[in-house]
Amino acid sequence: MPVSDEREDVLLLDVPSTGDYLSVLPTATAAVATRLGFSLDEIEDLRAAVNAAVTLLIPAEHGRPRPFRRKPNDQPLHCRLAVGEETLQIALSRPKGDPLPDSGSYQWQVLRALTDEVEAHVEGATTTITISQRRPPTEADADTQRHQIF
Repeated sequence: MPVSDEREDVLLLDVPSTGDYLSVLPTATAAVATRLGFSLDEIEDLRAAVNAAVTLLIPAEHGRPRPFRRKPNDQPLHCRLAVGEETLQIALSRPKGDPLPDSGSYQWQVLRALTDEVEAHVEGATTTITISQRRPPTEADADTQRHQIF
């Protein structure tokens, strides 16, 4: 799904579903958000939202501290960071496994509180959580608004 018809910068990451590598996802999100001019608080909110989404996608298993130990057949987690003119969109996907926790769970509440929009869907053999966050206005936008004639 394109973020914008005019512009789309996309960063794709596939990371092993272990704690050692999953920390790359909020860090990559923070780096992109910094480049886009998000405030420090907004960046931390996005980091927390990505961590909550990962928690939803990689459930705990009996006898396996989630998600720090890798099983031999674990599939990677896919991340797509798409930069549009007005929105930063973060899509996290994994091969379909256990159903996602109830929409009233703590992680879902965190996601809804920290983001402009969040949705989950299953397509074929893939479960995806998509986070959308409006981009902050740029200085060029501020200059244009300041000099508008009414």
